[in-house]
Amino acid sequence: MAIFAVTYEYGPDTERRMAARPAHRAWQAHLLESGVLLASGPLEDDDTPGGLLILSAAERANIVDILTQDPYAAEDVIAATTIRTWNPVFGPFAPQG
Repeated sequence: MAIFAVTYEYGPDTERRMAARPAHRAWQAHLLESGVLLASGPLEDDDTPGGLLILSAAERANIVDILTQDPYAAEDVIAATTIRTWNPVFGPFAPQG
């Protein structure tokens, strides 16, 4: 399985995003339980609100499919999505051995 770092840049409609947040977090909880989501959380270090998701899947196409199921995508509150393959060398997501 490959690991992917996904970043979201949120659009300007904060009220709409906050209304969808409970469904978004329930979706993430399901992904966590199934082993697809390894970690996630908001990015808070600049003026552009966004989020980071660390996901595991066989290939990038799986990640694209998974992200279309995000309630934030259905509510159209994500302005930009970046998907990058990530190769952790150290830490809990690094291959053991």
